[in-house]
Amino acid sequence: MKCPNCGGTACRESKWRSHREKSEHPGSHPYRCLDCSYRFIGPASPLAAGRGRLFGLAAGLLVVVLGGVGLGINHILDGRTGEQPSQTATPAPHASESDALRQAAQAGDADAQYRLAKSMLYDTSRGREGASEAVSWLRRAAESGHTGAMVQLGKLYRTGLGVLQNFDLTLTWLRKAAESGDAEGMLELGRMYRAGTGVKQDLVEAYVWFNRAAAALHTEALSERENVALKLRPEQLREAQARSAHDQTHTAQVGAAAQAGADEAER
Repeated sequence: MKCPNCGGTACRESKWRSHREKSEHPGSHPYRCLDCSYRFIGPASPLAAGRGRLFGLAAGLLVVVLGGVGLGINHILDGRTGEQPSQTATPAPHASESDALRQAAQAGDADAQYRLAKSMLYDTSRGREGASEAVSWLRRAAESGHTGAMVQLGKLYRTGLGVLQNFDLTLTWLRKAAESGDAEGMLELGRMYRAGTGVKQDLVEAYVWFNRAAAALHTEALSERENVALKLRPEQLREAQARSAHDQTHTAQVGAAAQAGADEAER
């Protein structure tokens, strides 16, 4: 497994953050890069896929067996009553799940737009055209206030996957997500300040966002916060903790210049 952030190959399997995240990425699995701590979602390992196929085969066999038992019982009952087996009407065909998802996205459902974009990003068969459409759906969802789409856009602009790498836009979307209360947005924004990626390195600011993400129950923020705390002087740590509890007005001022540049880049 190769890290899309740094290109490293020392990656281990991570845990799903929620049932929703797992359901949105069928056939995939979260991973953590041991070199840069970047968390990403990629194809499930062959071992996990094999387990899934084995479970599917077992479930299918069970359905066949139970179906056969049911038919046998019906045959016996029909023979006793002298009635012919009832004919079940074939249900009308339904639109596929992907078609329904696209219809919901076109109707303005921000969550459907986000889920459609995610599925398109994992479908590499469509190449750059598919990636471009996915980014367009993500932007529509983000502009409607979907914080998950904001975070995903920030990550795409940071890595330059499917879009031109743009750290101004990375900072813009991650900050919007973080200021909207998204725990993952807070975590990723803290990582930008910790590493100095596209922004001046600021360990105090990094601690502030890691602290807020941890308070929002993002478990990965705990170790990030403690690692940064070890590098701060006592007075810096007190400042960071005080700022963590303060309202977020100052963060909008910090990111004003980046916002203006990002808006220009979007045009």
